[in-house]
Amino acid sequence: ALDKAVYELPDLIMLDVMMPEINGYEVAKMLKEDARTRSIPIIMVTALEGPEHEHTGREAGADEYLSKPVRPQELITRANSLIALRQYRDQLTIRNNSQWSFIVDKHSDDAGPEPSKETPLVLLVEDNESDAEMVRHFLKDLPIRLEHMSNGADAVELCQTGTVDLMLLDILLPGLNGFEVSRQVKSSDKCRDIPIVVITCLEDMDSRLKCIELQTDDFLVKPIIGRELQARVKILLEKKRQLDKLRSHYEQALNSAVVDWLTGLYNHGYLKKFLDLEIKKSLRQRYPITLIMMDIDNFKAVNDAYGHPTGDVILQELAQVIRKAVREVDLVARYGGDEFAVVLPYSDGQGALRVARRIDEAIRTHGFSARAQAEKTRLTVSMGLAGYPEDAVHVDELIHTADQKLYAAKIGGKKQVSA
Repeated sequence: ALDKAVYELPDLIMLDVMMPEINGYEVAKMLKEDARTRSIPIIMVTALEGPEHEHTGREAGADEYLSKPVRPQELITRANSLIALRQYRDQLTIRNNSQWSFIVDKHSDDAGPEPSKETPLVLLVEDNESDAEMVRHFLKDLPIRLEHMSNGADAVELCQTGTVDLMLLDILLPGLNGFEVSRQVKSSDKCRDIPIVVITCLEDMDSRLKCIELQTDDFLVKPIIGRELQARVKILLEKKRQLDKLRSHYEQALNSAVVDWLTGLYNHGYLKKFLDLEIKKSLRQRYPITLIMMDIDNFKAVNDAYGHPTGDVILQELAQVIRKAVREVDLVARYGGDEFAVVLPYSDGQGALRVARRIDEAIRTHGFSARAQAEKTRLTVSMGLAGYPEDAVHVDELIHTADQKLYAAKIGGKKQVSA
């Protein structure tokens, strides 16, 4: 079974405990210690009942532990939930390790910090004070911060801040019950990865299945056993830490791929991808697009007079001035050097000309300063406008046309817009 798992890398492993030669606990431990099979979810299905057996199974690496006879619907629901989670993690891993790996290597010295190593925050949502006190007692020796709330709506609000690492959730709550809290948390991009352990007095199978369908991560029936709760909290916090680390690496790589390091604007490569997507959308929805290419007039003189560090500060300021002059739907990019680009979806020539003049006015009236310079520097820019579909129908053609019009503005005396 171990050899086959390594060879085939299945999406899910269902594992009995009592087997000849090597028992299921040892198999699970070996699978989780092997980097090739570590991410494969494991469901232990066994005749051994009791919290001590389940605790041993989870310590060995089992993601779920079911006692025979197994209810088919519960098995199917748990299997689907684990496979969906595994696919999500695999997607992050693939993106992190292949598509963006060259960017991570290239920017390894300035890729940013690891995810926060602060003490994990565990949120306990429980309206019964004696039950809450019991949980506090069970978890008092773990290196965590425990925050207690008795209201479901307040718990959802705190989860939306992105500070919660694990939630211990009762079902029977005043107002927003635990089912609805789970639904809102797991459907939110900001907090869907927070593990949820349901702790409830509800023992019926329908409640258990509903929690699984809502993608909660564990289900404990009161009265709970302290050692079991500790083990589950530790396992889920470690999984959350690993997932946060993986996502952080991916986001850093993605950010490096599309953002200009100096100005924080999108870069040349992303500009072309964005234009390509907008043109494809425009083919279906039939709306105009205008591209503005702009260049700072006499910027070499600024660098010569103040030095390149001052020039970099001015480029950063200019990026913010342009951003503030356009709409949320518009895209601003640094094309290269002192050349910038603005994509205006849904804007025809006349509308784009008004935006260009607004940008020009904002730049002319802004006093650009360097950190070490007391005086303000005034800048002007030249701009070239090209529209889709009247001037060009392909990305490279649109950029080339806008660049040619920018060149015409430069040789025509600078400080002007060529449309």
